Amino acid sequence: MSFHERLLDAIDQKQAPICVGIDPMYDHLPADLKTSDQPSPAEIIDAYFDFTMGVLEAVASIVPVVKFQSAYFEQYHAEGVEAYFNLIAEARAMGLLTIGDVKRGDIGSTSSAYAKAHLADIEPGESDSDSIRDDILDPGETPDAITINPMLGIDAIEPFVQRADATGKGLFILVRTSNPGSSDFQDVKLENGLTWSEHLAETLQSRVIAPRIGRSPYTSIGAVVGATQTHTMKSLRGRLPNSMLLLPGYGTQGATADMTRAAFDTNGRGAIVSASRSVLYPKAAPGETWQAAVRRAATSMRDEIRRVLDQASN
Repeated sequence: MSFHERLLDAIDQKQAPICVGIDPMYDHLPADLKTSDQPSPAEIIDAYFDFTMGVLEAVASIVPVVKFQSAYFEQYHAEGVEAYFNLIAEARAMGLLTIGDVKRGDIGSTSSAYAKAHLADIEPGESDSDSIRDDILDPGETPDAITINPMLGIDAIEPFVQRADATGKGLFILVRTSNPGSSDFQDVKLENGLTWSEHLAETLQSRVIAPRIGRSPYTSIGAVVGATQTHTMKSLRGRLPNSMLLLPGYGTQGATADMTRAAFDTNGRGAIVSASRSVLYPKAAPGETWQAAVRRAATSMRDEIRRVLDQASN
């Protein structure tokens, strides 16, 4: 089954078109997970692992998918990368779909190498034990989908597309991001009257997505469209009718459930709203554990998105 089919099934089963972003930050972790005020990298990685496992356990019955921001793990080098891939395996064992927020993008053989690194699972016996020490690095599993950067052109993303096709995995291509400075380039008008993001969306639709349309109205080539960018959401939804839209920015970055409505199609499908800090680090009520607070925040987010979609359908 292709990635978009698995994603749509998971959303339908939980009635929750939402995603929790895994962005662990030591200063924000619950006090009982911090070992010291000046932890070693190994202590930080252990705390990240325990925290992420606790989050996954709290939200697994509520959300269909989680998104791991690889940078928080990569900053601690090999051991951090090992934790990233092993936590992806843990999430998948809990029945969650996983997105690797890696934002890779390059050209030629380099793109091919990145695509293999983040979309192809290493099979037993594939690694050379003389070059990869098993006591140091466990390759774990790669995510079900990743984010990629299209800035270098269609030829640069083609290796990722080919790898996703071959493995049944998915891509979310950065089209309109949620950061405040995104308008510096992404809203610039081109000679054809379109913004850079709109031109990118039309190019992706015609050259990458349309050839992959099958029985489903969607493909496994999705797009990242910031939930804070309501002025572009309707335009990009129309230009990417066959893409699942990943909408970061809900909660702490300022996007509300009502702001996401234009990203969904008329059947209330086609998009998934992502939140990180507002779900990971909610203020616990008196006597409430941090895991219970995370679960409450995820449930509240799900209910808010459901409310907006239900209102739109009535």
